Amino acid sequence: MCDSIGMTPIQNTATKPESGNEIGRDESAGTSDTEGFLSQARTIEMILERSARTNRTVPIRRVFLQLGEGRDTEPGALKSLVSSRQERALDLYLLVAAITGGPGHSVTEWSTTWARTIGIFDQKSGASAVSRAWKALKDLDLITTARGSQRRTTVTKCMEDGSGPYEPPANVGEKYLQLPFEYWEEGLHTKLTLAGKAMFLIALAQRKHKFPLVHARISEWYGLAQKTVASGIDDLVENGILAPAGFEYFDTLAARSGRGSRPLYRLVRPFHQRGLPPTGLEAFPAQTEAGK
Repeated sequence: MCDSIGMTPIQNTATKPESGNEIGRDESAGTSDTEGFLSQARTIEMILERSARTNRTVPIRRVFLQLGEGRDTEPGALKSLVSSRQERALDLYLLVAAITGGPGHSVTEWSTTWARTIGIFDQKSGASAVSRAWKALKDLDLITTARGSQRRTTVTKCMEDGSGPYEPPANVGEKYLQLPFEYWEEGLHTKLTLAGKAMFLIALAQRKHKFPLVHARISEWYGLAQKTVASGIDDLVENGILAPAGFEYFDTLAARSGRGSRPLYRLVRPFHQRGLPPTGLEAFPAQTEAGK
């Protein structure tokens, strides 16, 4: 379990309330979905602005999806969140990951602020939903919480595999995906199902412009049920995030012809992977059956 670290002056200033009461009302704002409250979209927008991430992406180590290397792998924390249907916990985790990039990797806010980010405006039910989400994340050692000022809670991000206090991906060869801010700005956090969100993170972790998403392999590697994989892919395609990109052919003795094929996909801009070579959609070499 990682230890909570004190807030930096910048973070502490950034998390001060926009108004003088405890539930964060903005009496002068005209951007609320519910009278007297900041809207879900505007709340998330202000959180992302506070993150001060100049590249407008959130780095998340691939161990959040899958632990280990090569054949010695097992599913990461994402599997637990999906299998236990903790969609709100995943939503809050991604926002916490976005805002805790500075020293201390902590953020202090009211539960009502977090509740608005998941579309809940009732104070009592919102606090309960947020509390359950924090517990799910703490059980996986992804965060710690501590009491903050003015009945707020300080949330500190831990390593994505739950191994201890958070440190940014520093090593050149360290594997991580980059979640673009467009995920929130284009409303994917409300449009996608839990399966779609999980498959979006998995697609972002693919380091090719075109890639296969074989249901059985994804299920084995990331611990998701095959029907969840299929549903998530369909969700991404229907929402214009993932697009068919031809086929990949390989040698196999499982087919009479000795040749098999599987569909390839690509992420549509602006939801694409960052940091790939700018050479365009590269050709895929033929693979043997063992390389499927």
